[in-house]
Amino acid sequence: MKQLMQRSFGRLISISLILSVCLCSCDDEDEGFAITNDLRVLYVSIDGDRVQSGAADVQVTAAVEMVFSHPLNRADFENALNISPALDYTVTYDESSSFVKIQPSSRLAYDESYMISLPQGTYGADGVSTKDDFSYQFSTGSFVPPTITLTVDKSSFFEGEVATVTATLSNVVFEDVTFDLVFTGSATGGGVDYTASATNLTIPAEQTEVSFTITSIDGDEIEGNEVIIISPENIVNAVYTADPLILSIGDKAPSMELKGVMELDDFDATGGQIRAIQLNVLKDIADLSIFHIQIASNGAEPDPADIDFAFPAQAASAGDKLLVIRDQDAERAAAYFGSGYAIFTEFQSPGMTHNGDDAILLYENGVSIESFGEPGVDGTGLYWEYTNSWAYKMGEDWYYAGVGCAESLVDVTDATSPCTYPEFSPGMEFKGIMDLNHSGNNLRAYHLFALKDIPDLSVFGAGIASNGQATSDGVEIVLPNIEVKAGEHILLIRDQDVDNAAAYFEGCFSKFDHVIPTDGLTSNGDDTIELFKDNTLIETYGELGVDGTGMFWEYDNSWAYKVSGKWTYGGVGCSTDATTNATSSCPYTFCN
Repeated sequence: MKQLMQRSFGRLISISLILSVCLCSCDDEDEGFAITNDLRVLYVSIDGDRVQSGAADVQVTAAVEMVFSHPLNRADFENALNISPALDYTVTYDESSSFVKIQPSSRLAYDESYMISLPQGTYGADGVSTKDDFSYQFSTGSFVPPTITLTVDKSSFFEGEVATVTATLSNVVFEDVTFDLVFTGSATGGGVDYTASATNLTIPAEQTEVSFTITSIDGDEIEGNEVIIISPENIVNAVYTADPLILSIGDKAPSMELKGVMELDDFDATGGQIRAIQLNVLKDIADLSIFHIQIASNGAEPDPADIDFAFPAQAASAGDKLLVIRDQDAERAAAYFGSGYAIFTEFQSPGMTHNGDDAILLYENGVSIESFGEPGVDGTGLYWEYTNSWAYKMGEDWYYAGVGCAESLVDVTDATSPCTYPEFSPGMEFKGIMDLNHSGNNLRAYHLFALKDIPDLSVFGAGIASNGQATSDGVEIVLPNIEVKAGEHILLIRDQDVDNAAAYFEGCFSKFDHVIPTDGLTSNGDDTIELFKDNTLIETYGELGVDGTGMFWEYDNSWAYKVSGKWTYGGVGCSTDATTNATSSCPYTFCN
C-alpha cells in the first residue's frame, strides 16, 4: 500500500511538472500572448525564417508568411490588410486558411522600410475577432554593387578573325548595369585595325552577362603584333577592380610557331648540355628563309637585325616539327631522346647559345611574330625561367617543367627523366592524389594533367594497389571516351564526393577542365595508385608492395601534388575537419 501511494504521488508530481513546463513553454512561444480564443498572429516568417518585427537587411526578393490562430475569412482579411509603401502583391493560403503568404509581384525596393498592418476587426472564418491592432515592420538591405569581370575567348588573334569578349557580374542584382567601353592600345579601331560590335553595354536586371565581338581587319602592311586595351568606364550599378583586358592582334595566322625551348644539363663529367628550340610548321611554307630566330640574352632588348639563326632556303610542310639545336649537342640529343628524335627535322647551329633565363623571338620577314619569355627582361627567378629544364606550349599557354628538373642527367634518358619532354610523353600524368576530409566527410580524387591533345581519353585508366599489394589488378577505373586538350586539368573523383569537392574547393573547383565521377575510386591515404595507357603502366604514385601508413608519401586526410616533376606533400591529417581548402592548414597547391 505504501509503495502504491508513493508511485501515485510520484505520478502527480510528474504531471504537475509537465503542465508547468507546457504552460511556461506556451507563454514563451507566444511571446506574451495570453491563451485566449481571440484571433491573433502567432508568428511571422520571411523566406521561411521566423523573425521579429524590426527585421533588417531583408532580401528584396523576400516573401512574408503570417500564421494565424484561427482560419481567416479571406475577403475580409485582404480588404483590411495594408502594406506601406504601397506595392503590388498576391496573397495565397494553405488549406486551413490560417497560413497566409504575401508575395510581392516584383522585387522590393533596396534600403526601404515596409510596414504590414491590420487594424482590430473581425476577420475569422467563424466570426472571430482580433483584440488589438497588429503591425509588423521590416527593412530591406542596401544595394551592393556587383563586380564586373571581362574575359575573352582568345587573348590573341589574327587579321580576319573574330574574338568574343564577355562581361560577367559576380552576382545577380535587380538593377540594370550599364557602362561604356574605352578602347586604347597600339591597334587602331574604327575599321583601321579592328571593329568592335559595341561601345557601351547593358546587363539587364537579373541577368549576369553580355558579350560583344571584336573583328580584326585584313591588311597588306606588315605591322607586327599590336594590342587592344579594353576598360569599362562610366559604370552604373557595378564596380570594376581588375586590370584592363588586353588582346593581341597579329598580322596573319602564322605559318610557324614556337613550340618548345630547352636547356637540359649535366649529361657527363664535362657538363654536356642540350640547347635547342622546337618550332612547329602550321601551314605549308615554300621558303623557310623568311624566318629567323633571335636570342634576347640577359635581358637584352629585341633587335630584328640581331640574327642568331636564319633558316635555309628550303620548303616545309604543315605538321613538320623543326628542332634548331646547338651543333655540338646534336649527337647527345639523339641519344637522350632515343627513337622519338626522328620526328624532328634537325637544324644545327652554333648560334643556339641561350641560357635558361633568355627570351626567344621568332621573326618573319624581319617582323617579330612571336616570343617566348619577356624580351628585355632577364628571366632569372621568373616564372618562365627554364635553366636545366624546358618549357613547352600547350594551346596558347606555356607549360614550365620547373628550374632544375632536367639536371644531373648522367645515364638518364628522356623516358626515365623526372620531367619527360611532353613531345615524347605518353600524354597524361598524375598531378595530384587526394584523400581529404571535408567537414568530417571523405573526399577521394586523383588530379590528372594532359601533356598532349588526347582524342580519346578512354585509352587511359587507373588502378589501386591497396594495403601493400605488389600491384593493382590493372585498370580498375576506366576513363570516358572524351576529347581532352593539352594543358587541361582533370579531376577523377569518387562519385559521392563531387558536391563535397565543389564546396571544399570553392572557386578553385572551376579550374578543373573536366570533373569525372566514378564509383571505383576507393583508395585510402596509404594506397599506391597506378596510371595506365593502353593497359601499360606509365606512372606510379607511392610504392608497390608497401603499405603507405607512416611512409613519407602517405596522404591520409591530406594530398600529394607534383611540382617540377617532384612530389610535394600536405602532411598526414592536415585537412581533418576542414570546411574549405582556403581555410585548411594545407591549401592544395594547384589552387594557390
